[in-house]
Amino acid sequence: MISFTLATRKQEMVEALCELLRVKSVKGEPQGMMPYGSDLFFALNKMLNFAERMYFDSESMFSRLGYVDYGDGDEMLAILTHLDVVPEGSGWTVPAFGGMVKDGKIYGRGAIDNKGPAIAALFALAAIQDDCISLNKRVRLIFGCDEESGWSDIEFYKKNGGEIPTMAFSPDAQFPIINGEKGLLQLDLFKKADEELPQDGLRLLSISGGDRVNVVPAYCEAVLSAEKDDIKDLVDIFNTDVPVKVELLQREDGLHLITRGLSAHGSLPEDGKNAISYLIAFLNTLPMKQSYLSDAVYQLARYTALQTDGQAMGIAGSDEHGALTLNLGYIKMEEDGLHAGLDIRYPISGDGDAIFDTVKEKMTAYEVEKRFAQRPHFVPEDSVLVQGLKAAYEESTGEKATCMTIGGATYARAFPNAVAFGPVFPGKVGTEHQPDEYIEIDDLVRLADIIANAIVTLCT
Repeated sequence: MISFTLATRKQEMVEALCELLRVKSVKGEPQGMMPYGSDLFFALNKMLNFAERMYFDSESMFSRLGYVDYGDGDEMLAILTHLDVVPEGSGWTVPAFGGMVKDGKIYGRGAIDNKGPAIAALFALAAIQDDCISLNKRVRLIFGCDEESGWSDIEFYKKNGGEIPTMAFSPDAQFPIINGEKGLLQLDLFKKADEELPQDGLRLLSISGGDRVNVVPAYCEAVLSAEKDDIKDLVDIFNTDVPVKVELLQREDGLHLITRGLSAHGSLPEDGKNAISYLIAFLNTLPMKQSYLSDAVYQLARYTALQTDGQAMGIAGSDEHGALTLNLGYIKMEEDGLHAGLDIRYPISGDGDAIFDTVKEKMTAYEVEKRFAQRPHFVPEDSVLVQGLKAAYEESTGEKATCMTIGGATYARAFPNAVAFGPVFPGKVGTEHQPDEYIEIDDLVRLADIIANAIVTLCT
């Protein structure tokens, strides 16, 4: 176990994280040698500059990701973090990209997912370097830039000579140890605008909600060709028994229907309240005039049905490691038609191809395509990696280390012998992808201590 604590560098860590949080590192359009936009380019270079000032060797792989190396040895331990973040969304009471310190917490999009852990890992390695601890493996800190949008950074790393680590962990989930990750399917649904919308009757004119497929949407809005009094009684009946109410707002372009839910990570849809799901569930009760748009919404409502387990879609399933989850992440009407996105996390024993085929069979109104797919990932509990992380966690915290499976997709599944390890402590609330995302300052220090202890345990 390490004989020091990162508490002596707390203020440095807080200042570095706040500085990093002030960069709005949401993936943008490519600009020259900046494949994910200028903000992510700036965030990556800022992180690597932090490392250079600590006398580490750093490398940028064409601004798709960067890494820091330390130590010697034939084998390599990698610590996998990312600097890209999801959009801020709505509902914030503090600036989403302000890097604000308040009541012992650091607020900002990316504080817990995943800039805080990236800073903790860098300072942990710096402490080992400063203490001249001898390691028998090389350590590589990897800072990705496309974790939230498809992992093209990791694909680039692998295809362009990036070394595959002997073992790895990613502080991008929760403690103690995540040695299993469910399979992942992110699907794009598209209904082509192959006909003109009708000109009379109760018509759905537009609908829009959500930003990312892997986020439970907190807002959705639709427009009907109706007067408020036409459907007010139906709205009142619907609102009686649901946690997300339909609001009505009459405007010149039609009657606006609005739902305000609760955001959550797409891998835990049961933790949120899906604004899209509740709005289309209400629309499903209305006798709307037939059109490509109403047909598509009716079908989506029928097969998602306010459920997060895929039962209505016919894809529900579970095993000893967990159950399938389904999230309707976005819906938007554009000139070419209606677009929607589904995020499905399925059990370790599940069959992703069979699930995809079932969705295509049910969603006949849509063209269904895979946006992103990953097989389940599992590392045995008796492996050297897991046993080493167990020892490091128990020595650092005095608490028992157990293993679990999650629906989240971390960089751990990018490499064969890798698991997720932190940063959310047992009993604490994970605020990733939510408004007012934060990390507690004391937890940031504890995380750095545990990562330092894990490096020493696995590399000596």
